Amino acid sequence: MMSSKTSPTPRTLTPEQDDAVTRLYNYDHTILVAPTGAGKTVIALTGIHQLIADHHLHKVIVAAPAKVIEKMIWLDEMCKWQHLRGMRAIQLEGNSQQRIKTLLANEAEIVLVSLNNLDWLLKQDHECDGIVIDELSKAAGKWTKGLKSKKLCERLIWRCGMTATPVSQSYEKLFSLARIIDGGLALGTNKQAYLNAYFDSDYMGYNLTLKGFADAQIMSKVASLVHLVTDNKVKVLPELREWVIKFDMPAKTREIYNEMKKHMVVEDRESPNQAVKSGVLRQIASGFYYRDGESQKSDPVRLDTARADAALYWAKGLKGEPGIVFYEFVQQLVQLEELPDNILRAQIQSMSHGIDGLQNTYDSVCFLQPPWSRDQQEQSIGRVWRTGQTKPVTVTTLICNDTLDELVMARVEDRAKWMVLFKQHLEEN
Repeated sequence: MMSSKTSPTPRTLTPEQDDAVTRLYNYDHTILVAPTGAGKTVIALTGIHQLIADHHLHKVIVAAPAKVIEKMIWLDEMCKWQHLRGMRAIQLEGNSQQRIKTLLANEAEIVLVSLNNLDWLLKQDHECDGIVIDELSKAAGKWTKGLKSKKLCERLIWRCGMTATPVSQSYEKLFSLARIIDGGLALGTNKQAYLNAYFDSDYMGYNLTLKGFADAQIMSKVASLVHLVTDNKVKVLPELREWVIKFDMPAKTREIYNEMKKHMVVEDRESPNQAVKSGVLRQIASGFYYRDGESQKSDPVRLDTARADAALYWAKGLKGEPGIVFYEFVQQLVQLEELPDNILRAQIQSMSHGIDGLQNTYDSVCFLQPPWSRDQQEQSIGRVWRTGQTKPVTVTTLICNDTLDELVMARVEDRAKWMVLFKQHLEEN
């Protein structure tokens, strides 16, 4: 299935993109690290095109988050570039019978599938000999929780993983990314052995911290696996300005917040129980909460409008100029009804993929609260701070004093530092 969009005037790849394509052509295993807007999709498609044209590969899977597949981002990209127009691609959607029908009815060089259906495809189609995993960090998270794809995809001779933030959650997570792509060649196959070698922990085995020079040692091992697309944005784009607006929680809400806080310890969000409880604390700090936790099936209990008031304060400061507010919870959209019409309301989970053209209108964005995911934060900012932007971009984050907001913000900042160190080590190697 191909997109119906017509092809515009042919474009050419940048030297940085050409270098990345050469890497994909010459190496069987690659983690492609590139910032939002750097053209990861066309890089991967061009690499696949050349490998298939020279008979090094026969059929390649492209596995991506469901939202990326639904928006036909990869199909549309194929139509934008003249050299890719002859490639045959199918997109697997619907139930298993519908997906089987599509597989049998079409001869394709590229098979597009959501990460949720990758297990199924790997069991059905044994003709594939290559795979591109879009949003590798998300895939690794799924596989560490029991998906079988990690083992199944290792039979594919050519494997590429794409991500903007490979160490957004710490060097601990880098093990899973490398294991998926190279089968354990760089960092081994035993995660516990990896942790013991490079991390110290408390007596319970938690609160991992890198040993001295461990980051450099890890980078030396993965340097041959990772290709870094040079980020020239800071050279060619306007200034990126980051601000924080802090506000206080009303007294009655504070009582509820403190009572909830007594019954929990927020240290590890990856624990299911901790995730639910920390989600409730974040809701309370936003002036509401759902009785059934994060499921959001019940009617919310409304507490205050302090965060919405802070957003309105930010919006008034724009003096009628366009801006974007990124929110997390559905209830927050209701709270933002008082914002003026010049403000675009966008749920961060849906706006971090495949939204183009925003840079032509917007140069001010506001995060209603700091996002847990560094990936989502960078991708959201990248919707406006990218090629075509002519104005300085201002990013504002709203922080409720003495709440989980501060912890989340600190973690986001730490992850940003990890990315800087990661890139430095790669460039040195």
